[in-house]
Amino acid sequence: MGFLLSKLLPLLAYPLGLSLVLLLSAHWGRRRRWSGWLGSSGLALLWISAMPLTARQLVWGLEEPSAALTPVVLPRADAVVVLGGGLQARLPPRAAVEVTAAGDRLLTGVRLMRAERAPLLLLSGGKVSFRRNDPAPAEAVTARTLALELDVPAARIAISDTARTTAEEAAAVDRIARERGWSSVLLVTSALHMPRALASFQRRTGLTVIPVSCDYILPSRNQFGTATPGSLLMSLLPDANALQLTSLVVKERIGLLAYRWRGWS
Repeated sequence: MGFLLSKLLPLLAYPLGLSLVLLLSAHWGRRRRWSGWLGSSGLALLWISAMPLTARQLVWGLEEPSAALTPVVLPRADAVVVLGGGLQARLPPRAAVEVTAAGDRLLTGVRLMRAERAPLLLLSGGKVSFRRNDPAPAEAVTARTLALELDVPAARIAISDTARTTAEEAAAVDRIARERGWSSVLLVTSALHMPRALASFQRRTGLTVIPVSCDYILPSRNQFGTATPGSLLMSLLPDANALQLTSLVVKERIGLLAYRWRGWS
């Protein structure tokens, strides 16, 4: 129940959820003086959050620090740790494991292995589902299936398939590292997620953690091109994809605050 609530309650703080709360409150109190203010605030919040201009600034606010954290020349480590996410299990009608945007995590981990940055690939991620009898395996098991298809030797793959959150992943990796005598790992995750993941691993493990960010949503600001009247107009109009990006950033910001409050980062 606690895990379910941890997933449900933040939804009310995301732009869409908070906007709906404000609009519903305005509707229920439509005879009150403050109803118009609440309704206008809900619409304004939804519009601003769905503007590509807003989404870009928020995404850069997390991705730029993540890029700065990743060393230009990566040192060798005891293992490459790939956090869960970005893969869809081989369940009909899928004929094989399929890769979504965050699947860059596994691809980056495989590249690091081929570059001999570490002797072992540790794939992390448990089964996150609220459905009864869900046939999907743990994320780490799905990642292992694809890693084998990409010709990573089975002897160089380990999995941690019980953790459902980043904090749990850090604790699980710490236990494995102690058992195997590791002192350092290359931590691979999406750039948007890296600040929270790195803080959690630094707090909950005794390892030297080298961040390797991937899955960048945007190029850097100086590679984005020059604005035109048309592009500026499009940047100010609401867009569903921009709303999703804004929500992802808000999720990470809330996660950082929650982890600090609970002493996980």
